Amino acid sequence: MNRITKYLIILGVALLPVYVFDSGGMQPSHLLLFTYSIIILIARGFPVRPWSVALVALFLYASAVESFYVILGGDLLFLINAVFFLFNFIVVAAIYTHVRETGLKTLRFGVMFTAAIAFGAVAYFGVNLSELDGQGRPTGAFNNPNQLGYFSVCLLSFTYLLYREKQLSYWMAAAIFSIAMFLAIASLSKAAMISNFAVIVLALKPVRSRSAVLGWALAGLIGLLYLFQQYQGGAFDDLLFVKRLANMAREGDSSLEARGYFAFLHGTPLHLLFGMGTQNINEIVGHEVHSTFASILNNYGLFGLMIFSAAIFIWAARLWQYFGLVGFICLTVPPMAYGITHDGTRFTFFWLLFAASMALAERERRSSSLQPMAKSIGSVRV
Repeated sequence: MNRITKYLIILGVALLPVYVFDSGGMQPSHLLLFTYSIIILIARGFPVRPWSVALVALFLYASAVESFYVILGGDLLFLINAVFFLFNFIVVAAIYTHVRETGLKTLRFGVMFTAAIAFGAVAYFGVNLSELDGQGRPTGAFNNPNQLGYFSVCLLSFTYLLYREKQLSYWMAAAIFSIAMFLAIASLSKAAMISNFAVIVLALKPVRSRSAVLGWALAGLIGLLYLFQQYQGGAFDDLLFVKRLANMAREGDSSLEARGYFAFLHGTPLHLLFGMGTQNINEIVGHEVHSTFASILNNYGLFGLMIFSAAIFIWAARLWQYFGLVGFICLTVPPMAYGITHDGTRFTFFWLLFAASMALAERERRSSSLQPMAKSIGSVRV
């Protein structure tokens, strides 16, 4: 059974960038991770923690809201949005249990394979950094470029977690970071490119001495000045990702209104409090709200946002406490910054990061609390 679950989790993580079916449905990786999770949770049980209670409450509340609007004549299909909260909770609970008991060793192989598959898919389907073909922005084996961009930021943060826990060498981490950056550039996602670049510089800085850090900072500054000089001279004018970043402030799709932030203004105060349901919001905006927190606010109101924010706040607080400022930035900023302009509530890779980092923080807290106890026992024996 241990061998079966090991292969399930490795293959499930490895296939995260492979979308065979339409978005919004189960993909091969989802099926593998769900099977693995059910086996683990039957054997170990569900972890009862404040964050897990919040995630269960979010599923129940989302189910109630979506069911209410279905009863009023809405499309039954939109209940899938609540089901995804349940699915991701089950996966989070299983990964959390696994990492607390055995660490990151098994997940390390899955992340290495998923980085290689994502890179290979983009290379196979083709990417041109200077012009778009008739199919638009590259997607790799995903269904759209936003999924590729979100994958890149989650890959970056998860790689940092593995590197910090000494599951990857410096150069292996640097190689996967480079893949994550390449995927962000290929996707032409502004949020992914900016957050990935900032975190790579921070994550790969040397830590052995102050002089090494100063040397790294100086080399980075010189490199940035050189790139800026080249940019001013027009050396990068033909690159799509440079145009995308340069025109960021003038693009209509970058506005909060275009991304659906303010759809709740079309409702009543009760809608703001309890939510308007996914179908109603999609009809107002013309598409789903492109924001993690704003999608919860519009679909499930302030009440739903409070539940979701509670889980995220607990996660962020744990990481700040046990991984420090640098760890907190590297683990939370890429997915959360991307989540400002894209909806990540259904993205399984983010929830894997949530579960694994939370489990390690809990392990650290437990070992820290046991050390004083061990010292006191030792002093009594003496």
